[in-house]
Amino acid sequence: MSLKANGFEVKNIITWNKTNAMPNITRRVLTHCTEFVIWAVKGKGWIFNYDILKELNPDKQQDGKSKQMKDVWNLPLVQGKERIRDEETNKAAHPTQKPEEMLKRIILGFSNEGDVVLDPFCGSGTTVAMAKKFGRNYIGIEKEEKYIKIIQKRLL
Repeated sequence: MSLKANGFEVKNIITWNKTNAMPNITRRVLTHCTEFVIWAVKGKGWIFNYDILKELNPDKQQDGKSKQMKDVWNLPLVQGKERIRDEETNKAAHPTQKPEEMLKRIILGFSNEGDVVLDPFCGSGTTVAMAKKFGRNYIGIEKEEKYIKIIQKRLL
């Protein structure tokens, strides 16, 4: 694995269970409804904000108290007001826009204010937009000009 070869240690593989996944129209295979987020660290100074993640966890104990976050996150695909649309076609501007709630958990759970968040495949810019919102510095890398314009607009 290239992460390990470069000195990274995988701490968790978070499963995003898409609660509103698109149905499989071929009716020949199961509907694909998950994506994976690999949380890997390098060195000893890594961040895990346990209490913040516990508070962000929508699942609660029977008495209503906060519960430890698990590695399966049930979140819908982006739609409605959160969905960024192409101004000319009114269709989704990016095919794999990630939910802000997912990036909120990642950024608040695994970094502190002032830290740098890197997204090497920036896409629609959800990561950098949420990093900015929560007081993190950010680096976003994207090669597609049409997506760079979307990202710039989100960061205004």
